[in-house]
Amino acid sequence: MKREEIEQKKIKLDEILKMEDARVRLEKLVALAKEVGASVTRMENVQTGETPVIGPAYLYELRNVITEAEIVHNIQESLQTHVMIDMCNTAARNWETARASARAAQISVIVSLFAMLAAWVAVVVTWWRGR
Repeated sequence: MKREEIEQKKIKLDEILKMEDARVRLEKLVALAKEVGASVTRMENVQTGETPVIGPAYLYELRNVITEAEIVHNIQESLQTHVMIDMCNTAARNWETARASARAAQISVIVSLFAMLAAWVAVVVTWWRGR
C-alpha cells in the first residue's frame, strides 16, 4: 500500500468514527478493517449456563466478542505496519541510490587522481625541458 492510499484510509477511518449510528459505523469499520488487512475477530469461550446434570460444570460457547475500540485499534496497527513497510522500501531504494552514487564518486576520484598525476607529469616535463 502506497502512502497516498494509507492517508486515504486514515481519512476514511476518521469519517467513519464521526458517524452517529453505531450499527452503520460498525459495518463500515469491519469493511475498512478487511480492506487494510486488520483482524475483526476475537474468539472467546462464553459461559452459556450450567449443565443440568452436574453442579459446578458449565456450558461454554465460542463467540466473537470483539469491540469497536479493538477493531479501530487493529485498523490503526495495520496502517502503521503499512507505513513501516513503505518506509523500509523507501530506505532500500535510497540505499541503492547512495551506493550507486558512492560508486560514481569512487570512479570520479580515481579519474581525478589520474588527471592530477598527468598535470604533475606535465609540470615536471616542462620544468625539465626549461632547464
